Amino acid sequence: MPKARRTKDLHTPEAPRTESGGPSMLIVEPGSLDGKTIIDAIPEPGSGSAHSALAVSGEASVPTEVGLTARVASATFERDGYKHLIKAAEAVYSYPANGARLSLPAQKMLNFMIHLAGSQNFANRLYRLPKRVVRGNHKGNERIFDALKEIFDSSLVVIGPFRGRRSRAELRILSSYVRPEEEDDTDAADIHFQFTDAFLEIQRTSQLWAKLSGPAMVKVTSTYALKLYEIGMQRYQMDYPSLELDIDTLRKLLNVPDGAYKDFGILRTRTIDRAIAEVDHLAPFRVSMPEDKIKRRGRKIEAVTLDFAAKDEEEVVETFLERERHSAGRRARRSGTVERLAIPATIEPGPLPDADDVNALWAAALHALKGKVPAPLLNELTPLRVEDVAHGVRRLVLQTRTAATADAAGMNHWPTIKSALSSLTMGLIADVAFEAAARRGK
Repeated sequence: MPKARRTKDLHTPEAPRTESGGPSMLIVEPGSLDGKTIIDAIPEPGSGSAHSALAVSGEASVPTEVGLTARVASATFERDGYKHLIKAAEAVYSYPANGARLSLPAQKMLNFMIHLAGSQNFANRLYRLPKRVVRGNHKGNERIFDALKEIFDSSLVVIGPFRGRRSRAELRILSSYVRPEEEDDTDAADIHFQFTDAFLEIQRTSQLWAKLSGPAMVKVTSTYALKLYEIGMQRYQMDYPSLELDIDTLRKLLNVPDGAYKDFGILRTRTIDRAIAEVDHLAPFRVSMPEDKIKRRGRKIEAVTLDFAAKDEEEVVETFLERERHSAGRRARRSGTVERLAIPATIEPGPLPDADDVNALWAAALHALKGKVPAPLLNELTPLRVEDVAHGVRRLVLQTRTAATADAAGMNHWPTIKSALSSLTMGLIADVAFEAAARRGK
């Protein structure tokens, strides 16, 4: 029996060594994961079945029946990877137990972790999340694993029906996680974790969900705004998108620390109004808290109503452009003051836009091309995708109904459309191609 040794602040058995002498991984808690399946490879979008790229060991208990949320999560991961994240509505409206709160990095990481588990219908397994997925928010391994431990130490309160009665469930999020004994700053050290079965069951049986944008979520800068964004993404396309909340529940959902901002006026200016302003800047919806829907008893505010309304086409275009801009100066743009920033000589390419971004990009281009390209031709063009071409150049592929239209657009209007796209994206997309729709057989 190897002697116990201390790793960081945790007591664990000595890690097994690899054949090359390097450290293996330490399972923090619980002590044994015998019989559990370890996902040792993560499927890439478009690689076929979400299960096809898995290397597993042992027996896995894959649920035979899953809810709509699990099915949507699996299909979304297969199609989009981490560009869109699916989270059960029950988890969206949960909050940390005992007055605790998760930090912003931990909340963002948890959303990626939940989406990864959704790719496997929330099966009870030890999952492997590539560190590159969360690398943008954590510049070193220490911060990544500190956020992971923070999630491990936390419990959530979920309110909902249980055996025919409305109940308040308090449950742990993670049953175990893995931390390298010797950490480095490379992307080689992935994040290994396992959810508790109770937490998985909530996701697995859920019928309602929020579809979060990965690129938008990572740019949110406060815990209050992130939770408001999640709630809005779950509600804004519903028939009745308003949500009435008593003040105590609102405080818990926004992760306001216990005892902080007891006065509603201070709570509103320090958390609610700032969160609304940030979400309005980055989300496809607007949030409002109408004065006439605030419920009072004397001078005390008892409840408020949050209204979520989808943005119109021009607002969605501006939201897309704001997301593509550098974060420097975003607060000034949000408050209405303008900062003049020097444009860098070279622009580092970012991730390719997802389907929603492609549509928003083309909507912005249509606005810029009015009067420059005939309207009948513009009406014939549909955005398909953004793709990489030679020498780091990216281009937007537009679909036409006929080959003749594609030829006409390419010969007569290619420079104009190309110039508009390059201007809108600051050179990130510098070309355009036209592709005729495939003809259907009789």
